[in-house]
Amino acid sequence: MTASERGCLCIFAKPPRAGLVKTRLTGALGDEGAAQLASAFFEDTWAVATSVAWADCVLATTEVDAPEWRLPQHAIAWPQGDGNLGRRLEQILGRALATHDFALAIGTDSPGMPTALLDAARIALRSADAVIGPTEDGGFYLLGLRGCPAGLLAGIPWSRTDTCARTVGQLRRVGLRVAVLPPWFDVDRPEDLDRLRMMVATGRLSAPATTRALVRLEALADAARGSPGRWRTLRVSLIVPVLDEEARIDGFLRRALALGPLHEIIVVDGGSTDRTVQVAAAVRGCRVITAPRGRSQQLNAGARVATGDALWFAHADVRLPADGLALIARTLAEPAVAAGAFRIRTVPDGARGWAARWLPLADLRSRYTRLPYGDQAVFVRRHLFEAAGGFPDQPLFEDLELSRRIRRLGHVRAVRSTVEVSGRRFMARPFYYAAAMTVLPVLYRVGVSAATLARAYRPVR
Repeated sequence: MTASERGCLCIFAKPPRAGLVKTRLTGALGDEGAAQLASAFFEDTWAVATSVAWADCVLATTEVDAPEWRLPQHAIAWPQGDGNLGRRLEQILGRALATHDFALAIGTDSPGMPTALLDAARIALRSADAVIGPTEDGGFYLLGLRGCPAGLLAGIPWSRTDTCARTVGQLRRVGLRVAVLPPWFDVDRPEDLDRLRMMVATGRLSAPATTRALVRLEALADAARGSPGRWRTLRVSLIVPVLDEEARIDGFLRRALALGPLHEIIVVDGGSTDRTVQVAAAVRGCRVITAPRGRSQQLNAGARVATGDALWFAHADVRLPADGLALIARTLAEPAVAAGAFRIRTVPDGARGWAARWLPLADLRSRYTRLPYGDQAVFVRRHLFEAAGGFPDQPLFEDLELSRRIRRLGHVRAVRSTVEVSGRRFMARPFYYAAAMTVLPVLYRVGVSAATLARAYRPVR
């Protein structure tokens, strides 16, 4: 293959019509939901395919004139023809090879497929007659050929765990040199959706249309369980990590109980040496569990046992707003919103001195940053928290990293209400903490590890 050779990239897809596509997902999403997701899969796949400069793109479909297709004006669509998948692949690839040097066929069940895999297939065909990309369930996500004799794919069993292996074997039996690409995933079954959400949330996959569809479908599922527009029907689990908070925890919990009918309050102790656990356990309506010390581990432990629709994470040294539950429900009533957080107002917490006049400096971050921190009483839809993998196990900025992941799944809304935060840390070393709040997040964003930054950050309790 020379640099001047041109390929044809054939995208195989059925019209995204309810009841006809992604039928194995209908139990989890319903017919209409499965069709919406299939439409998003196609949109993301088409965007990736048309981004490569060395190939012409063709939609190979069972219904060229289907109203569901909203293709660009000059896009090309070919009918797949009759027969099983092998026969249809042969017809489309053969037609493409009549006018191109090589042809690749892909489906739409792997939204956001990296262009690096397409480039790898093109490069492989420089020395091979065929290239195939296996999926982890035994099928394949890509098949590329430089020639397609009649009957090449006849007799291959489809939708089986040995489909890819059988295809490779048949190609080699007719004398073709076959290159095998790295495996990739596809989405066929409900359990595949969890992995898809995780890959999107952690940045391993870029699929904007699929992400929007997932958030929309999950929000509709939330609404079906009980409209979150009314705060009494939204189950909110309040999760509070503590360590040696004997002096604060009783007051915090009693104020939290006065907010309204929280679904549950979970206090997660990280090994207190004072009476924090005993004091919390004595407050009726609160559940106390233990976890290894470390805010991310404690918060994740609380999330694992929580049963609410939304998770609300708050520190013991904050005062939550009296209308907090109503604000959370109102915010999450918007389907596109994945999470939210409050602004902060730092208070002297009983201490006075010259540093108190500088406390407003500690509040600026919550007004201008797009990614909330843990002291802002972050709340998030439970299923999206799980899709994001929870808080990462790192010693600092675990809250910022979670916010990054959640933002890939939907909007993170800043609520125009405040939580009062203790100024004890700021007032102990005002200049140090003012500098730390300014410099450390910038260093983290440019790639300095959380472990390195944690050595420079010495919290005051």
